Amino acid sequence: MNAPPHLAGFLIKRQTSEGSTVSYQDRNIACRDCNREFVFTGGEQEFYASKGLMNDPVRCPDCRAARKSARSTLESDSGYVRYGGAASFSGRTPRQMHPATCATCGEMTEVPFIPRGDRPVYCSSCFSKVRQEQEAAAAAQPSPAPSAPPVELAER
Repeated sequence: MNAPPHLAGFLIKRQTSEGSTVSYQDRNIACRDCNREFVFTGGEQEFYASKGLMNDPVRCPDCRAARKSARSTLESDSGYVRYGGAASFSGRTPRQMHPATCATCGEMTEVPFIPRGDRPVYCSSCFSKVRQEQEAAAAAQPSPAPSAPPVELAER
């Protein structure tokens, strides 16, 4: 697929904060999945650069949409819960999440650490239950009585 005639060879020039000029010109790229050519427009290149994306797209818009829809269908069918990039506590950078299977209910979930397999991993609701059980068990155990400091006897 080539660029429409009114956009063929479209060139965008922008001045950076350092004073240099950056040019974005439409480019044809072959799709990784269907091998059809698609246009990576100057505007898209500028958008990618503004978001800090270093790599060009490898799939055409149709294949990207099909892949995204297949991924979301697969996740909803398997019970996989995806928290996405908004799962950040500070709000500055998204946390990297890793897929895991809950040790209690077997549901797929995401956790902010790489599961090693030597300890159980829980989904949010099961983790809350496990934590409550642990806190209740800790509260039921009698705390050790504080030991009295040693008393020295003075001889008379």
